[in-house]
Amino acid sequence: MTHEFPYVLLADDDPDDREFFVAGMRRLYPHVGVLTFDDGDHLLEYLKDCSAQLFPVYILLDYKMPRLNAPQFLQETGSGTRYDWIPKIVWSTSPLKKDMEECLNGGAISFVIKPVTEPQLDNMLRSLEIWINTGCLH
Repeated sequence: MTHEFPYVLLADDDPDDREFFVAGMRRLYPHVGVLTFDDGDHLLEYLKDCSAQLFPVYILLDYKMPRLNAPQFLQETGSGTRYDWIPKIVWSTSPLKKDMEECLNGGAISFVIKPVTEPQLDNMLRSLEIWINTGCLH
């Protein structure tokens, strides 16, 4: 699988959410590649085959996925692993504080509510721009 650098990874089981995110990234950051996965398992398999020099600038995870959800993915890629320094952001339709705390305690740098409009998406993406700029310095 080839990609542009810098690039971000997205794991979300909803194809509409994946498409929405990719469209927003293309609109605001056309120089940044996006690879999408329909679950955390496929994303983890991709990372296992990825050299550290080619890691993404950040990973965006849907909280609820059928096979490997965000908390499980965070556990697999957290402290002490070769992936622990990759920024991981969780997005969800759930505003539950317990879900947010679980992810933040599990290693996510941020937990955001999924945007439903383009302006909301643009605001979310701009809030993550620091990671794109940092990733450009890889």
